[in-house]
Amino acid sequence: MRYLRSLKTLLLIALVGGALALVEQQRHAEHQHLTERSHARSLPQLKGRSLRELAQVLVALYPEGAEPNLVMGTALAEEGKLAEARPFLEKALAVNRRNQQLLFLYGRLLLDLGEKPAKIKEVVDDLRRYFPRSRQKVEEYFAEASKGKIHFEANGVY
Repeated sequence: MRYLRSLKTLLLIALVGGALALVEQQRHAEHQHLTERSHARSLPQLKGRSLRELAQVLVALYPEGAEPNLVMGTALAEEGKLAEARPFLEKALAVNRRNQQLLFLYGRLLLDLGEKPAKIKEVVDDLRRYFPRSRQKVEEYFAEASKGKIHFEANGVY
């Protein structure tokens, strides 16, 4: 009898563990863009001064490129220098308007700078148009982050 009781307990623990693993896997799949990159070929874990130094070298070598300006804008934004980051992100957007990371970062930057909702909505509309698979998540994020100041139509932008 005692054996059956411990077997039931083990099965229950296994089921709970499996359910928690599924929930964690789903959470990671939905919010993968918010987790730090750990793949060696993505921008390595450069942060702070190291990221800024890399960005300065890249911008010096390729001043008109989208990626160097994105890296510099990211470095400045991470340091809290939002106003300084803005021109770099705008320059990158002028070169490549279809970069999801760039559009998302620029939209967040405008939101953090207190820009008018109409200006932020233009960037979010580009995100929704160019990346329809992440449309719902983008709408939810910016609607919540703007504390309801930005609203989206039900039919969307296509």
